[in-house]
Amino acid sequence: MADKKAETIKKERDTRHDKLANWRSYWQDLAEFCLPRKAFVTRPRTRGERYNFRRVFDTTAIRSLRIMAAGFHSNLTNPSSKWFNLQTRDIGYMDDKSVKEWFKEVEDIMFTTFNTTNFDTTMHEFYSNAGAFGTGVVFIQEDEENDITFTLLAPESVILEEDTAERIKRIWVTFKYTAQQAHDLWGDNAGKVVATAMKNGKEETEMDFVLRVTPRAEREEGKEDSENMPFESVWIEASECHVIGEGGFQEFPFAVGRFYKENNEVQGYSPAMDVLADIFLASSSKRTIIRGAMKATDPALQAPSRGYMLPLNLNPGAMNYRSPKTNADALQAIESSGRVDIGMDFLESIKSDIEKGFFVPLFQAFNQLDKHTMTVPEVMRRIAENMVLLGPVVGRFTQEMLDVLVLRSFAIMNRLGKLPEAPDIIQGQELDVVYVSPLAKAQRLSEIQDVEAFLANIAGIAQFKPDVLDLIDSDKVGRDIANIRRINPEYIKSDKDVNDERTRRAEAQMAQMKADQLQQGAETLKTGAAAAKDLREDK
Repeated sequence: MADKKAETIKKERDTRHDKLANWRSYWQDLAEFCLPRKAFVTRPRTRGERYNFRRVFDTTAIRSLRIMAAGFHSNLTNPSSKWFNLQTRDIGYMDDKSVKEWFKEVEDIMFTTFNTTNFDTTMHEFYSNAGAFGTGVVFIQEDEENDITFTLLAPESVILEEDTAERIKRIWVTFKYTAQQAHDLWGDNAGKVVATAMKNGKEETEMDFVLRVTPRAEREEGKEDSENMPFESVWIEASECHVIGEGGFQEFPFAVGRFYKENNEVQGYSPAMDVLADIFLASSSKRTIIRGAMKATDPALQAPSRGYMLPLNLNPGAMNYRSPKTNADALQAIESSGRVDIGMDFLESIKSDIEKGFFVPLFQAFNQLDKHTMTVPEVMRRIAENMVLLGPVVGRFTQEMLDVLVLRSFAIMNRLGKLPEAPDIIQGQELDVVYVSPLAKAQRLSEIQDVEAFLANIAGIAQFKPDVLDLIDSDKVGRDIANIRRINPEYIKSDKDVNDERTRRAEAQMAQMKADQLQQGAETLKTGAAAAKDLREDK
């Protein structure tokens, strides 16, 4: 018998699912031409089935999307180097050295954990999804073996809902599990459909299971049991509307990244959408060029209307026979007047536009720059000028997707006891994430350039009026540059250590001055005494 709550959830999912029909058709076209291994949006994929390239003749978009996804992953979330730091929202606490050291230890533990999970492969696929479909969704869960596990969700399996601030707060996800997988997850609670399939030896039968996660409407503050967590989760088996289980999450467990976004539109827009017309045109042009090249290399033949024994054999080295009573007219090739070279030039122009749409030239800027003829600052400035064009996208990914992912991962590991105890001074403080990847640094490089230009101007004025240097708080400038460049906090002394060292230096200088004065006084007395002695001897 159907469960009323399960029926409600299924109805919610189905209503919203129907409204996304146009989007699914759009995603199918995008997948076919840009991400063919995922071109099963509007129809189910049988196990082991490969996509049939019936419409695709040019693979520029496929290769460009792959380069773009690798570029984002390498320059924003590279697992081989630190790509984020943690800090307190109240930046004043970060002057404490113990706080800095604690954050560094936490970051090291988190990076080690990420590198032992499926984070690397998941993020690369996330950038592929975001670049093709405009939206990427990652499910972040606790894992008994690796502490955290990440699951990338297909766009057609997810229904998103925003709050008034355009934050994703409600989500319906359809998972396809075999009867065996469902039984492994929930046992007898999986429902009659699963039990029947297992009983009849149909363990591989796939079924739909829906997970709904929403903010909990009513809960008792202070309680941490599953029924009072901030977010409510409900699993149902879709075919018989059966509630499998209910629970909750302390944090919203889905990180949603949208490449571009319009107001009042939940779904994201992608670079592939921007150049889809060019992608269609490239495939159509490539097909025409292929046909033209085949005509030129293997032209059609013309033969007399009578005399040859049909059918003609047009294979290489073939022999065709004719009647001896007919005229000896030979087979002749029909010359093609098409210009394959013009078509190739036209296609190259289209392919260049597609690559620009996927930011391929920007991610290849490192290799394109001639580092032998430029200084390192010049190289970095040129790279920054290219990378900063991605600023709006990087900002959206970091704020909308990576903030959720990092803070959710931190919370999971903290609850599991994997992180050291925080210093008392920051207990209860909210955390912020600061990104230190090449793309994030490129966004902040302009700040350093402005500071350097300002200091250069002040230095020029100081040659004529040294008092202008009194304007500069050198400690503040140094710390700001260190923060912008995200220098290891262990390299920077605390304000207390700096003041103590300056006090010791001032005391040492004062003691040295006194010693110098005493020595000078002693030498003066000595010189005076010798002069007085000489004067007495002269008398």
